[in-house]
Amino acid sequence: MVIGITGGISSGKSTVARMLASLGAEYIDADEMCHKLIHAKKFKDKIIERFGIAIQDSFGKIDRAQLAKIVFQDKKCLDDLCNILHPVVIEQIKSKIAEVEKHGRKKAIVIDAALLEESDLSMICDFVIFVNTAKDHRLKRCHISRHWAEGELEKRERFQMIMEDKKNNADYIIDNNITIENTFRQVKEFWQNYIKEI
Repeated sequence: MVIGITGGISSGKSTVARMLASLGAEYIDADEMCHKLIHAKKFKDKIIERFGIAIQDSFGKIDRAQLAKIVFQDKKCLDDLCNILHPVVIEQIKSKIAEVEKHGRKKAIVIDAALLEESDLSMICDFVIFVNTAKDHRLKRCHISRHWAEGELEKRERFQMIMEDKKNNADYIIDNNITIENTFRQVKEFWQNYIKEI
């Protein structure tokens, strides 16, 4: 079973994905794939050609923070970056799924992708879990872990699918508003009910 994780920025999607991995799922991190791709010469050159040399740091690597400043100002820029990276990432994910299925070593595969719905990755999922986290919790996490300034979360989320639509499209909701233990209890419940008996 292929499980996709969706939710708002800093809702705890990766935490839930890692919890599922700890129970036995194969973990596919789409964001990590993107981060690796932007440093591969072929894609780095395309990104620099599109966004200019100002996105490079003093060592000639792409400065992700500088790139983010540009793409989250303008949807056309974000779409252009996605068009460079997403087709390759989707192919890599499909290839990984085929490999896991061929060897039959896991009961489930979990895809952790920030733009699961927006990139149509949800179409290859058997099950989509929405991680429900209140905005004030998410804002606090963004401030602490990402050091984002006020307004940054809203600026980025305006390019994503409306939260309520993501929630309505999901097959299962996990509440991540209380404690990590409470979240893990729900993840284990999901695993027992939907995966363990496969």
